[in-house]
Amino acid sequence: MSEANKASKANQPAGGFPLLLAEQVSFGYLHKPQESDLTAAPVIHNFSLSAAAGDFIAVVGPSGCGKTTLLKLLGGFLHPDEGRVLWRGEPLGSPDPSRVMVFQEFDQLFPWKRVWANVEFSLKHSLKHSFEQGQRQVHSQRVAEMLQQVGLYEARRQFPYQLSGGMKQRTALARALVCRPDMLLMDEPFGSLDAQKREELQWLLLRMWQQHRFAALFVTHDISEALFLADRIVVLPRPGSAEHTEIAVDLPRPRERSAPEFREYYRRIYGLL
Repeated sequence: MSEANKASKANQPAGGFPLLLAEQVSFGYLHKPQESDLTAAPVIHNFSLSAAAGDFIAVVGPSGCGKTTLLKLLGGFLHPDEGRVLWRGEPLGSPDPSRVMVFQEFDQLFPWKRVWANVEFSLKHSLKHSFEQGQRQVHSQRVAEMLQQVGLYEARRQFPYQLSGGMKQRTALARALVCRPDMLLMDEPFGSLDAQKREELQWLLLRMWQQHRFAALFVTHDISEALFLADRIVVLPRPGSAEHTEIAVDLPRPRERSAPEFREYYRRIYGLL
């Protein structure tokens, strides 16, 4: 058994259910080639995945293969045409604070709110009752601690237009993690950054994952990024091709991108694409 699978098995809840389970999920978007004909264009076909607490799973694949669609299905933003998605053994419902999504776009922040208020908004929304019960001081401490962890406490009074791209993504990450979700879903969150900022945020994400032990589902088109971050990599095929492949990454951390073993995994995944 691989180290990644050992960790996944060890993190299973006492009841035996994985945190997230997708079973033979298929999904297609409706399109209308003729006025009288509605058909579903297949995007995801017969997809299965099990994720436990603390798992770090990356999803890679060519453009148009359905990576973002898959993430929305696993987050509850879309519902499958066939198969099922379970959350802690129960049918997955609508999105909730236990599963938080971080996007690639820099405009995911509220432009009229300062950094502090952007991060605090997530906490207010997910813990509204406790805010009403007068625990604002406790929540403020959580916001401050999270901003310190992502290196943005000194920028807490700035507006998004005053931030660099990397700082905006740090803010988005802080906003996602301040409510302590069980799973973080990320749709190419570093894809618009330059190489240096991208690597800095990869290291930051790993530190946050190791500290908070949330499950992570990370969509990327960058094989090197997937190998650096994840312990399991799901390779999606082109539409109409064979089914997806899942690869366990048995590499010690921290990972060296120039290591022969790293390059061998890269060649293997590249060959699948």
